[in-house]
Amino acid sequence: MNKKAPIYITLLSSLLLWNCSKDPKSETATEATTEKVVDIVHVSEAQAKNVQLPVGDFEQTIVGEEVTANGKVEVPPQQMISVSVPIAGFVKRIDLLPGTPVRKGQVLAVVQSMEYVQLQQEYLQALSKQKFQEQDLSRQETLNQENVGSKKKLQQIDAEYQTGKAIINGLEEKLKLIGCNIAKLKAGTITPSINVISPINGVTKMVYVNIGKNIAPTDVMMELVSREHMHLELNVFEKDANKVQVGQTFLLENPRLADKPLTGKVILVGQTIEGPTKAILVHGHLDNEVLEQKLVVGQYVNTKILTGKKAVQTLPEDAVVRRGEGGFIFVKLKTNNYQQIPVKLGITENGMVEIILEKTLPSKEIVKANASVLQAMLAGGEGEE
Repeated sequence: MNKKAPIYITLLSSLLLWNCSKDPKSETATEATTEKVVDIVHVSEAQAKNVQLPVGDFEQTIVGEEVTANGKVEVPPQQMISVSVPIAGFVKRIDLLPGTPVRKGQVLAVVQSMEYVQLQQEYLQALSKQKFQEQDLSRQETLNQENVGSKKKLQQIDAEYQTGKAIINGLEEKLKLIGCNIAKLKAGTITPSINVISPINGVTKMVYVNIGKNIAPTDVMMELVSREHMHLELNVFEKDANKVQVGQTFLLENPRLADKPLTGKVILVGQTIEGPTKAILVHGHLDNEVLEQKLVVGQYVNTKILTGKKAVQTLPEDAVVRRGEGGFIFVKLKTNNYQQIPVKLGITENGMVEIILEKTLPSKEIVKANASVLQAMLAGGEGEE
């Protein structure tokens, strides 16, 4: 009997068990990790004659430093009006819809109020009583001068007269707040209706009431917005906050207003970091007031604030293949071989693009034109394995 047979059988069994225990997924993962990323393109001699691929180093360019700032078109708080009536009543008439233009002094709505009628009645009664008190005070003063009347009586009548005068003044101010015509009221005309008047020229933002609705002094009937002092309210992130100053120029791109960026000036820079976005508020006006009036309050805007100048390394736009906020450039490795390099892109100015490198270049011979042709060849499978 061969004594080595059991040893061979044991080794064979171990190999079989090892092979069976191998995970197919593990093999696939290993193959995937070892797969080579194709980022090199080879250009044939014929292609090289047809495609101009000049190479060279970066160019140093002085460009305007920019800060991106997004925000909205807003108006100052004093140009946003919440309209209410300082007395309880119900709406008799209203003709407004959101977006309706309004003029200063225009009647926006009519409100009827029993409390208003009562207030006018009390005012007329107080006026009538004051006339009697004034006559009584005059008579008592005459008696007191002739040493016939009581000094105490004179003081009492004078106090009642002054109290009545204070009541009249208080009622008159209340009626003026409501919009009452005091002259007509003194002539005896009592009206149950209150005209709600627009205090500004602007547009109706929202309407919260309808005909027949009961309202209290705390209820807002409508909101008005004046367009006379519109401005841009922009958010500048904390990291750029110290770069922004009053008087700097910003650019606003809006194809609906103009075919080129509109310019404006920063008029106010916030001094505190606001909200979860960690940004400061920056306010600005467009230089063209006519176009500024075409903006809509609440409209989203995207601007760039020009904060100064800086020297950066740039390439012509034709040397860059853009992908989202970044892109690719190509460098020459050896004869007719070019490698694709991912980069970040900065400011574009006068046909030159700021290049921000993420790693050291393998060569200083950078392709400065027709980068899109190399990208197309690489995407078409002409890359070198």
